[in-house]
Amino acid sequence: MNADSMRIEELFDLQAVGELASIHRTQGDDFMRGLLELFAADAHRALVSMRVSAWMGDAAALLREAHRLKGSSGSFGATCLQAECQALERCASEGDLGTVVGLEERIEHALRVLQFTREGIRSPALFRKARRCSTMDAAA
Repeated sequence: MNADSMRIEELFDLQAVGELASIHRTQGDDFMRGLLELFAADAHRALVSMRVSAWMGDAAALLREAHRLKGSSGSFGATCLQAECQALERCASEGDLGTVVGLEERIEHALRVLQFTREGIRSPALFRKARRCSTMDAAA
């Protein structure tokens, strides 16, 4: 996937985002956007931590952080970032990070995906498109 031209539909599971927005409907879009921004800030911290773990050769720490971020990415519907974390998790499970070809590039790519994810969070189109996909709003 080309990280230079990602659309909202490529970055997010719009149904999951729509269902989260439905749950928090009474707080409004600003509240939901704030939650997603907190997630993105934590994701950035996690990816920087993974970069440090890779530099230090600490496969166990990288594996833990990749697994944790994979889960929270899925919970927030950030499917593209979730896939990147799954790939990082696989790399870390190989154990010897020095032999993993392209690990640093993969982390940098995940950081670029996160940047696009943040831009998607800030886009008014995210919640508009997500509401159209939400099964919860259709049932309400």
